[in-house]
Amino acid sequence: MLDWIFEGIVTWISSIVSQMMDAVSGLFLQALGTDMTAMEEYFPFVSKAFTVMQYTAWAILFLVTVWQLFRVFGGPITEAENPWVLLARGSIFALLIGYAKPIFMIVLDIARAPYTALMEITMSAEDFTFAGVEQALSNGLTTIVAIVSVVGLLLLIILEIALGWNYFKLLLETVERYIVVGVLCYTSPLAFSMGASKTTAPVFKSWCRMVGSQLLLLVMNVWFLRGFNSSMGQYIGNGGALSTGQGSIFLWLFCALAFLKTAQKFDSYLAAMGLNVAQTGSSMGMELMMAARVISGVGGGVRNAGSMFHSTSTATGTGAAASGFASGFASRFKPNSFVRDAVVDGGSRMGAGGSIGFVGRAFGGMAARNGVTLTGDSISSVASRNPGVSGTIAGDIADRSLGNYMPQMQGQQLKDTQITGGQISTTSIGADGKSTALEMYNASQFEKPDAPHSVVTASDGSQWYQMASGAGAGAFYDAPAFMGSPSEAAQVAATFPDASEGTTLRTVGDGVIEASSDSGNTMWYNSAYYDEPDAPHTIMQSANGVDWYAMQQHAEAPVFEQGEAAFAYNQAQFQAFMPGYEQQVSSVDGSGRMDGHFEVRHENGSGTMFYDTSQYAAPRGDYQVFEDARGGQWFAIRGEAAVERKPVYQDGKPVYDGDSVRTVSVETVRYKNTPSRFGDPKPRSKGEIKPPRRKR
Repeated sequence: MLDWIFEGIVTWISSIVSQMMDAVSGLFLQALGTDMTAMEEYFPFVSKAFTVMQYTAWAILFLVTVWQLFRVFGGPITEAENPWVLLARGSIFALLIGYAKPIFMIVLDIARAPYTALMEITMSAEDFTFAGVEQALSNGLTTIVAIVSVVGLLLLIILEIALGWNYFKLLLETVERYIVVGVLCYTSPLAFSMGASKTTAPVFKSWCRMVGSQLLLLVMNVWFLRGFNSSMGQYIGNGGALSTGQGSIFLWLFCALAFLKTAQKFDSYLAAMGLNVAQTGSSMGMELMMAARVISGVGGGVRNAGSMFHSTSTATGTGAAASGFASGFASRFKPNSFVRDAVVDGGSRMGAGGSIGFVGRAFGGMAARNGVTLTGDSISSVASRNPGVSGTIAGDIADRSLGNYMPQMQGQQLKDTQITGGQISTTSIGADGKSTALEMYNASQFEKPDAPHSVVTASDGSQWYQMASGAGAGAFYDAPAFMGSPSEAAQVAATFPDASEGTTLRTVGDGVIEASSDSGNTMWYNSAYYDEPDAPHTIMQSANGVDWYAMQQHAEAPVFEQGEAAFAYNQAQFQAFMPGYEQQVSSVDGSGRMDGHFEVRHENGSGTMFYDTSQYAAPRGDYQVFEDARGGQWFAIRGEAAVERKPVYQDGKPVYDGDSVRTVSVETVRYKNTPSRFGDPKPRSKGEIKPPRRKR
């Protein structure tokens, strides 16, 4: 049973290798020609910076010329150059710096002729796909080994991986050679700055030789790649046989590998002949390590294939094995799981164990160190678990990958990111340079925090409490800026789903919004900026889970007139405004209505002071609460009639009777208590984030 499972594994891997080779075949030569289109569009900075290179070259040329002219004063002992020749050469090369790019383009046009000619050669044997490689290898091995045993399968996968690996290395060499030509083009002004003096002229000559050598390599890329492609088509057609009757699968394979190796090292051969070429390509160490790991990994896979892939199929044959393997592979390995396993610190692995797992993690670590990011599924496999088995993801890969799991973090500059079971911490650096410490807690593992927080949704659908502290914390709690326009109704409804219809909002400060509706205006305060106020309020929650303190609307007394002539008018106004107050009033003093209070007097000289309950705390002692016609609540405090003596003033100065100040008796009302006024919400202190309690 393990034999056909392993056969399915090898069939699947070999088909993947051939499909990958087929996917990239032909892309490079068409895109990377002898022009700088790909260089300029993939790296637009180099085109923009070319002018800087020109000015730098002119500066270097000026310094070199001045220095050589200065040496003339030393006479024969300095072996100085002829100053007139030096000035003439300097002028010529200063002009060449200005036309450096057009000159280089003319050279590229010369190389385009052989490049295009090689590309346009038609060969019928080259009409191929890599999809037939594994079948041809399998047929050849069956002839040699007699049966497709484990030995034959091992040879099949090793030979195809070696072929594919070297083909990809040649493609990488092709791209590197093109990039070198691009670098020579866009740094050409620096080379021209070396041509004015005999002392620096060898640098310019070496650059010219390197340009010619690299263009030769660029043309040879076509020769080697099309030569290999034609060999592949020829092999698939006749299985490696020669017209002499000789030849075999191994002879063709060794020839093909040798051809790829020669193509990769052709720059070394040109250098040995004396041409100046840039040495590109990686060392052989990675290839040797890959071959060793693949052999040991596949060997280990034979031993534990059944337990690893959990195949329950009882069918026989390669097709059934491949199907069982594919379904097992898809359920076992999530996207870039080996990269995840390579960087996770502690916890349980999500990938394969044994040698295959070791190889995967080794290459996953290499990928992580070279800029690969983790997918949201890979991060979820750590963040959604309990901390005892989750492990931890940290470092640069955590910084650049968190946005794949937390969409609201995409595009932000992060540092010190740490991801573990149910908890994520990171530091965000804003565009203004402000730093914000962020802590996120999984809502399924933690209680709702008491401190201000927002609720964010991860890519796996889980909800997290996000808490921020630091100079830039407000950006993670703020609502959009509102202008108070009715046209913002859709945005208001999306930001505050519980806001009543018709409410308009206007941002009046950091964390403060003025809300207007048919019933009046009130202020909303962001809980991340302000402590919860003592004044009556409700909690208005925004769509991102942030609490806003919506202050109760102030009760508004009517406008009362001044003077005795207005007594009757004020009495009528008061009775209509406060219908529940039955005692007859003689006068009304509304001078304090803007401060939330007003006073009425009775015929017996007593009075009652009314205080808006939304602006004043409940007083001590006896009081009543009345509701006005508009629904506002008022504290009513009774006062007794009293007489007090007040000094007499004339022209702003007290009047004296001898040594004593003249006084006059004035009827007044004496109140036993006065309520205290609520203060404005206080700004929240910038304390550390207090983590919520973990659910049991």
